[in-house]
Amino acid sequence: MTIRTRGWKRFAGALACALIMQPGLVAAQATTLTYVGWSQDEAASKPTLTAMFEGFQKANPGVKLDVIGYPWAQMQQNLVLRLRSNQPLSVAQMQERWLPTFAALDNLVDLNDVYGKANLEQQINPGLLRLGQIGGKQLGLPWTAGSIGMVANLKVLKDAGIAAPPTTVDEFVAALRAIKKAQPQSVPYALMTKNNSSMSPEFQVWLWTFGGQLFDERGNVKVASPAAVKALTFMTDLVRENLAAKDIDRPDARRLFAQFQTAFYNDAPLARGFARNNSGQGAAFDANVGAMATPVAKAGDAPQSLAWGHLLVLLKPASGTLNADSPAAKFAAHLALNTASELAYFKDVGLFPVTNDALAAVAADPYATNWSRNARTSRRDETSNWANAADLTTIVGEEVQGALLGQKSPQAAIDAMASRLEPRMREVRPK
Repeated sequence: MTIRTRGWKRFAGALACALIMQPGLVAAQATTLTYVGWSQDEAASKPTLTAMFEGFQKANPGVKLDVIGYPWAQMQQNLVLRLRSNQPLSVAQMQERWLPTFAALDNLVDLNDVYGKANLEQQINPGLLRLGQIGGKQLGLPWTAGSIGMVANLKVLKDAGIAAPPTTVDEFVAALRAIKKAQPQSVPYALMTKNNSSMSPEFQVWLWTFGGQLFDERGNVKVASPAAVKALTFMTDLVRENLAAKDIDRPDARRLFAQFQTAFYNDAPLARGFARNNSGQGAAFDANVGAMATPVAKAGDAPQSLAWGHLLVLLKPASGTLNADSPAAKFAAHLALNTASELAYFKDVGLFPVTNDALAAVAADPYATNWSRNARTSRRDETSNWANAADLTTIVGEEVQGALLGQKSPQAAIDAMASRLEPRMREVRPK
């Protein structure tokens, strides 16, 4: 097995060029299996993944595994470069939000044709499988899945006389007021109120909770709605009542949580790990950390959260098709469909498994099981479906912050958001 790390090379416009040249994009399929990812180069996961790679190599001596690593922030550009230059690429690790962009290259294998749709649904809950689906195809195999969901500090709740996390918006607001009364210096809900990349997803979750959306499936702007105004009014009211605070980003929320200065905030599944580190108590702090569903507008609604996870994708071979016995398919299955591999990843790194068997094995851990259950109704960031996602995120974040800071009313912010989004969506909307 050869493990190499390639340096980053700035490549402006690579994605646009790749989209134009997509008919010529092919992935090499030979005795050498080329895997590109980032996690194997990160300190926390390197030993575990190295052992998994070595296990695959031992079980498949006729296949040479070439592992290539790039930092997470450089993965998209380097994947495009490899595809554009026809460099070998068999299997790649991918963040869930990147999938729509790479699906447009028409170079990913539909995994339903490789493993069988029924077989995949038997091994992984269909709700989690949605993380890797685009246009009715299973283009990504969930490797670890969760959501940007809500975390509750159970000690802060208990000290305020709250027996269990709230399930509805009305109960949530009542809980926040009780916490503020019991602990006046606290920030009951560490709502994201700065950084567009944090505020846009946070707003979307509450937008969905109140029945709204940014866009429809064809890219028509739909945010100018009573639901959107209601969602943003809800958020601004929390700030006005000092139940949330200005100038809060994810790292601030994590520190407040570990210091018992906030009861709720939104984060990825690694929230428990951050609480362990920031509190200085390690695993002893776990008793205070609860995974909860986002409160719903009315009982019976599906709780909303932002889809989050890592996928494995298979690239189309130069000729022929892949099946479950192909080296690339066997390698992806070894990482993501193998119970022992999934459990090792969870135990050593803290990333949640996706298979039903692995989830059953961690059933004694309510944090993992509750989070995984809540993630089944998560949704992909609406801006991530479009090539100009960064610009869309900026627009949403700026208008949300304008309302949170009291610079404009929620209605004015939503109207401005819609009018600013429209010309940007005309650039990418299907004709």
